[in-house]
Amino acid sequence: MFAGFEEIDVALPEATIHARVGGKGDPLLLLHGYPQTHFMWHPVAEQLAETHRVIIPDLRGYGDSVAKSDDFTFRAMAQDFILLMEHLGHSQFQVVSHDRGSRVAHRMVLDHPDAVRSVAILDILPTLDVWRVMDDWLAKKYYHWSFLAQPGDMPRRLINGDPILFLHSALLGLSGSTDLFAKEALAEYERAARNPDVVAAWCGDYSAGASTDLDHDRENLGQTSDIPCLVLWGSKGAVAHHIDPLEAWKVWFPNAVGHAVDAGHFLVEERPTEVLEALIEHLR
Repeated sequence: MFAGFEEIDVALPEATIHARVGGKGDPLLLLHGYPQTHFMWHPVAEQLAETHRVIIPDLRGYGDSVAKSDDFTFRAMAQDFILLMEHLGHSQFQVVSHDRGSRVAHRMVLDHPDAVRSVAILDILPTLDVWRVMDDWLAKKYYHWSFLAQPGDMPRRLINGDPILFLHSALLGLSGSTDLFAKEALAEYERAARNPDVVAAWCGDYSAGASTDLDHDRENLGQTSDIPCLVLWGSKGAVAHHIDPLEAWKVWFPNAVGHAVDAGHFLVEERPTEVLEALIEHLR
């Protein structure tokens, strides 16, 4: 996995970001989501590196990235990656993102519009829309949204009592099977989940996503970006159950295009060939 990539650790003001870097060409930032690490990109990383310089970090506090503050807002995480890319010599770049990483990418476009040349958003709705349409059906599918956001240390203590059970529950709840994950990738997700600091980052992320991040997004309602935007979602997942994901994202990205993929939530690992084809077309 990740043949030809080097691993780096870059110290930033509020985090030390762990990443893999490989390939040559236009810079391309890949952002993962919960409860994973940068390893989720292993099915497509080497192919993308044939035409791009690919940078694949762990989010602040996730995986092997270390948080230096308690700020897990998407705004703070977006700033991490602006600084990371500047450190690597890239003032402009394209972003491909999944799950929480897509929320970071969205915030990056809002806060740093001159930096992001295009964005791909995989299997999420805008944060405001998720909370707006939350009902009993979605609450059962997305129970972690409320659980991880609970105040105090209760969620962390419960998760740390059996982190692998919790991780597998999260993966199964969003995918239906852990068989779709490569053994090496699943082992990395399990290793990260055993780290109490990673669990704290999960909770910090979702706590911000239920509070400060909503305020930030409300402040930007009406702000749009005309950059190219690709939206992909799993036809077997929860994203399209209430509203059309493409129409939801066109509110923010009027030029957005996209389609459903025959998969659950983890598109890249379940349907890598189809996702890669869509990404290659988008990145041209």
